[in-house]
Amino acid sequence: MKPVVFIAGPTASGKSAWAVKIAKKYGGEIINADSMQVYSDLQILSARPTLSEMEGVPHHLFGHIAGSVRYSTGQWMREVQPVILDCLARDVMPILTGGTGLYFKALLEGLAEIPAISEQTFKYVQVKLEQHGIDYLRAEADRVDSVAAARVLGNDPQRLSRILCVHKETGKTLTEWQSRTRPIIPKQFCACAVLMPDRSALYERINTRFSNMMNNGGLTEAETVFLKGFDSSLPIMKAIGLQQLGPYFEGRITLSKAVELASRDTRRLAKRQYTWFRGQVEYWQSVTNNSDKEWFEARIYQKMN
Repeated sequence: MKPVVFIAGPTASGKSAWAVKIAKKYGGEIINADSMQVYSDLQILSARPTLSEMEGVPHHLFGHIAGSVRYSTGQWMREVQPVILDCLARDVMPILTGGTGLYFKALLEGLAEIPAISEQTFKYVQVKLEQHGIDYLRAEADRVDSVAAARVLGNDPQRLSRILCVHKETGKTLTEWQSRTRPIIPKQFCACAVLMPDRSALYERINTRFSNMMNNGGLTEAETVFLKGFDSSLPIMKAIGLQQLGPYFEGRITLSKAVELASRDTRRLAKRQYTWFRGQVEYWQSVTNNSDKEWFEARIYQKMN
């Protein structure tokens, strides 16, 4: 059986291009592991691969979800497993690539089968956040589930809200649910690499990339999303670019300021991704240069034979 290949890393690190190279070299297909590239409304701002960038390699789970959907890791897990199995059944190498660390962790360590959170519960927690702020949310999360709260870095309203929603909806903590997990894909069947390029060079690429997005239709794409009137609490509205362009469309900041903020927040995201991958995937191959890539590709070949 061909190995399941994981290519992770911070935003703008070159994951997609390398995944395509590996796919063409070993007969593989690409599977999306990025939480924003699932949305049909975000082609440009999510840096979703274009047809030319796919180079004829089949790509799965890209741009197939409407922005109005409150998409979750659990939904992605239910969709990705049959795609992986189908690839293996056809003797095709599944290559999962993206920057959403939780997606990779869910496959390799398992994901708790937590019941769906009702819109009523979700709205309740959102109202609490709006009324009392992020410090209240963290304090409440620490009160009901200190173990899960301790894993949340910084002020992350989405993850802190998740802790409170699960507790309110099910009467059990997120930690309790997660203790029942099991791996979906055992590590011995995987080849895992995380791209860790030089930070200063990566940050420069990030600055250039977002400006290019604006010049290539990103502004129009963002405006189209806002005109659809999506609820601000939907996951799609957390996309970098949308968050910063909102005040521009409202006339509160200039376009140049919005681009500056978006570039800054993309750099901050990359920094968080560096930290997350270093702490969560210590058994992965760290890739910093072309020699590392060649070594990893050779490892894939060894696993195939």
